[in-house]
Amino acid sequence: MTADPVPTMDGLPAGDPGDAGGPAAWPAPAPLPSARAIEEARRDLERHGRPHDTPEQRAALAYDLAAWRAERELRRGPSPAGPAPAWRTLDEVPDAPPPPLLLGWLEDAATLAYAAPGVGKGTTGAWAVCEALRAGMRPAVFDAERRPREWSRRVSGLGGDRSRVVYLEPADLGPGLAGRPFWEQAGAVDRVLRAAGADLLILDSLLPASGVGEDRLRSDAQAPFLFVSALEGIGLPSLSFGHPPKGQPEGDPFGSMAWLAAFRLTWLGTAAEGDGHRIRWRPRKRNERGRIPGFLLAVSYGDDGRPCAVERADDDETTRDWILGGLAAGPRAMADLADEMLAEMDEPPAGEAERVRERLGRALRRMAAEGWVEKMGTRGPSVRWALRVRP
Repeated sequence: MTADPVPTMDGLPAGDPGDAGGPAAWPAPAPLPSARAIEEARRDLERHGRPHDTPEQRAALAYDLAAWRAERELRRGPSPAGPAPAWRTLDEVPDAPPPPLLLGWLEDAATLAYAAPGVGKGTTGAWAVCEALRAGMRPAVFDAERRPREWSRRVSGLGGDRSRVVYLEPADLGPGLAGRPFWEQAGAVDRVLRAAGADLLILDSLLPASGVGEDRLRSDAQAPFLFVSALEGIGLPSLSFGHPPKGQPEGDPFGSMAWLAAFRLTWLGTAAEGDGHRIRWRPRKRNERGRIPGFLLAVSYGDDGRPCAVERADDDETTRDWILGGLAAGPRAMADLADEMLAEMDEPPAGEAERVRERLGRALRRMAAEGWVEKMGTRGPSVRWALRVRP
């Protein structure tokens, strides 16, 4: 019977310390924290409060925290050369709530409103100009689409004082900037706005103002942030117009989520049900704001084809009033209500039936919680909604 071989040094890695199997590749021992580091960790733990820990637990936690910090610094290596950039704590950042929305729907910085062609972005822009004039402001229009007569006719039809509206096209900035993207034109635009005393900028629209094709606006995630940085660098509230991808009336602006991420407040416009030209604007993204109600614009036109009046209404209240009228004759299924609302729309876009059902469903649930309606039945097509009899 042969005996088992006796292990020798021949079976161990032999080589320089830098070789793959040498001591240099072995894990470095964890550094021992200094007494000062342990004391700093103890103070940090006390500052955040752990009233239920025993003294022994607090001492162990302080040691573990100091050891973790020491090991982290060892892994990070030496500090880069040069002084550290300035920094601050959140305690130095104001935590006051944001100011009220300008004109009831615009941020004090950059706001994006987008809608499919034909919904009414241009009319909404002219209405916003007139609302700003009524508020004593001096709005400015940067018309990258170069349609001065459209802006002039719409603002004039709505009764706006055109002598108080600053109008600017890219060509006005000179040949060196005329074909450049807006973030390169922003400095010159800012100088014009300061000289004119403007306090609101309306940009129409993002696609021609970018100076690039729509494919880049969809694929280049940097473009939205370059736009917003340029707009906020001007230091005025701004309203920029854009559009969703073709055939997707409720898609992301230009088919890219980056546009929603870049702007603090984004509105989506769609055609609304009812007679005449009606535009529904509802928020898609609202930083810091919580819930913001949507609104409806009902546009009236004069004999000359210009808009002559715009009536704004709260979208929630309008939908509630429509449902109350629809249920006045008796209980009805939600599908019946949705079909009736859809029938009131001229050429509804693809997918509008589903969006109408979602909007009615939200409104009915809210109205039920407020005591306006009640649900009859539990689930399925047999469910009906009825007006609740109030005492």
